[in-house]
Amino acid sequence: MQMENPEEAEQRKKLEALKQEVFAKYLTKEARERLGSIRYAHPEMAENVENMILQSALSNRLKGVIDDDKLKELLKALSGEKKENRITFNRKI
Repeated sequence: MQMENPEEAEQRKKLEALKQEVFAKYLTKEARERLGSIRYAHPEMAENVENMILQSALSNRLKGVIDDDKLKELLKALSGEKKENRITFNRKI
């Protein structure tokens, strides 16, 4: 394993501090908790969502706070899940 140089370590710390500041400002407590849970199960998906939120916040495209439901929508969009189709059978007796 290669040691990272001090500049990279400092840059990583600054990015992490910026992420925490943005998430505290734009995510509700429930959304932050869900994102933390997702990080354990799907780290790459959590990183993608975090980057999307961070880029949107830094470019002033976020309108309001992201709650748990909005976060779920973002996750569905990133995972590519399609809307659940239901088939209902009506039987004539």
